[in-house]
Amino acid sequence: MSSVAITPTPDLRLISIDVGGTFTDVLSVDANGAINSYKMPSVAPERFARALDDTLGHLTSSDELLYSTTIALNKLLGGEIPRIGLVVTSGFRDILETARLPASAGEVAPSQLPPRLVGLEWVREVSARLEASGIERKPVDYEQIKGIAREYAAADIRVVAVAMLHSYLNPEHEDAISAIFAEVAPEIEIVRSSKVLPELREYERTLATALNACLIPVLAGHLDSLRQVAGDALRRIWLMQSNGGLASAESISHEPLTTALSGPSAAVVGMRWLGEQSGLANVITFDVGGTSTDVALISDAKYTLTTAGTVAGFPLKAPMLDVLSIGAGGGSVAYEAADHRWHVGPESAGARPGPACYGNGGDVPTLTDAQLVLGRIPNALLGGSLPLDPELATSVLNAFGRSRGFNAIRTARGILDIASHNMCGAIRRVSVSRGHDPAKHALLAMGGAGPLHAAELAELLGVTSVVVPPQPGLAAAWGLLVADVTRDFVKPLGLVESSLDQMQLEITYNDLVTSANAWCAQEDIDREDRFFTPKLDLRYAGMTHETTVECVMGKDMAPIMSKTLERFHTQFEKLTGRSWRDHEGIEIVNMRLSAGGQRPKPQVPHLDESRALDAEPRARRMVGFLGHTELIESNVFDRSMLGRHATVVGPAIIEQYESTTVIPPAWQSTVDKLGNLRLQPCETLRNG
Repeated sequence: MSSVAITPTPDLRLISIDVGGTFTDVLSVDANGAINSYKMPSVAPERFARALDDTLGHLTSSDELLYSTTIALNKLLGGEIPRIGLVVTSGFRDILETARLPASAGEVAPSQLPPRLVGLEWVREVSARLEASGIERKPVDYEQIKGIAREYAAADIRVVAVAMLHSYLNPEHEDAISAIFAEVAPEIEIVRSSKVLPELREYERTLATALNACLIPVLAGHLDSLRQVAGDALRRIWLMQSNGGLASAESISHEPLTTALSGPSAAVVGMRWLGEQSGLANVITFDVGGTSTDVALISDAKYTLTTAGTVAGFPLKAPMLDVLSIGAGGGSVAYEAADHRWHVGPESAGARPGPACYGNGGDVPTLTDAQLVLGRIPNALLGGSLPLDPELATSVLNAFGRSRGFNAIRTARGILDIASHNMCGAIRRVSVSRGHDPAKHALLAMGGAGPLHAAELAELLGVTSVVVPPQPGLAAAWGLLVADVTRDFVKPLGLVESSLDQMQLEITYNDLVTSANAWCAQEDIDREDRFFTPKLDLRYAGMTHETTVECVMGKDMAPIMSKTLERFHTQFEKLTGRSWRDHEGIEIVNMRLSAGGQRPKPQVPHLDESRALDAEPRARRMVGFLGHTELIESNVFDRSMLGRHATVVGPAIIEQYESTTVIPPAWQSTVDKLGNLRLQPCETLRNG
């Protein structure tokens, strides 16, 4: 546990909790502004109450809980999908199986198909139908829907997804079906696609609706366990969403899909805030944990949002932070493929048995085993509570490298090389591939293993600034503490540039603002704290997918549209290197509105100048560095003993409770005014 002080929030204790697969991170801010951090093993929901009581003490009505969890994502990854029903328009029974496989693809291997969400025996087709314009062709058959509702009730199905053709333009059929279910089988919860994703594309809308329906019982059970922890004590429970904003548990308990990427999103939010506090507007977040590496680009102090991504193998259309994840983490397994090439990840040894050096029976080499043999991490982690066995790591590495005549050290170097270049490729994908020069960004290292790799990857990328926050393993918990309350609203438009209907644009915007204000009132957001950010989904004629562009603000719609369309042209040209502005018109597909309210932000004070402790090493050991064929004797420092302006010259290792920072040869680190480690090549180092 560690403690610092921040600006107090009177009569309120904030508790942020990020539940990961292995560890749960907790930050608590009391009414006096004192903030304490805790790290504890993740436990089952039924044991969560005891774990929180042991850590935080009795919860009161002055407490607010800020929460992120990957439980929804983990259930999908593990195939733990509850049985649901699905109601579709006649002729669309197989829509989830058809997906978006091209007709030219031929026979597709079963492993490449999306996992089955709803058994075909629980899909029901109904005769009601809308035209593509949203006009009714055939009305809802009351008796047909009543019979379907009774079937589902008899089969003990408690959640049903309804995804009718063209309902994004006209939700009346879905509303009617929901009303009939409420009359005949009120115990069944109906999830309507017109509420979940009121957008074009039938497959994506149906998929999002089915996913949401599958996850409702999962999140409901988890929230029940949280409420049992608190009883009626807590002032409120806030959940992190994939879009990087908070929402009350009450408002999104029936929209669990919005929380699927809450953990990675919270970490990016935390790192954006840290970048702002540190005077860094352009950063690349680099989060390495036990199983994955998550990277994201922050430009001009704004993170990148996308409306299309992949969650647990499912193509998802929903607002989310643009975070790229690859299977490269501390537990990533090294193996030799059929082509005799070595690979690292995506398979992971997990927490059990974990890397061989954990001593829990692991018998395959992992990245952590390589780090230990190369001297990059100590023989015990987490303050000594997790001992590591170098002999076990050496044994599995010797065995793996034997076919090539490599000893454990040479094998470990090879594993480090492969993992490092995989991580480097991920960073290039979120920067170079999208028109951004990584050398013009700082690399923000977080997670237990991010600081182990950051400086060496920066060397490969031409990046000259690496920042390691005071508590790199608590990035997501900090993100919860500094996030705003946010929700995304969307309405279809279907306009073209050559015949813009200004009246329709204004009506659509006003409708979105009305919906957003109603939601803000529900979340108790004061009017002076509310914000609204309009956006448009745009594409050139002939394209099948659109780009979301934030609108240029102004009073009159005509100049707003003109400047926003120009922004789209510029973004397209920067990304692709081509210009279509004189060849194709622009289609306006949807209007979006990001709305919410600002929450008070902690103000972390500067380090005390009087605590400028000398940087004295506590030990020396032999360490292997990326790009160096021999181990190099290196100083080892205790981070807690480094005061403001303390400088460490590489080769060196800086150890702390939850992480280890590697300082390669020809690099230096200095402690800035916020307690960050600022790593730079020796000739470009500047004190913080």
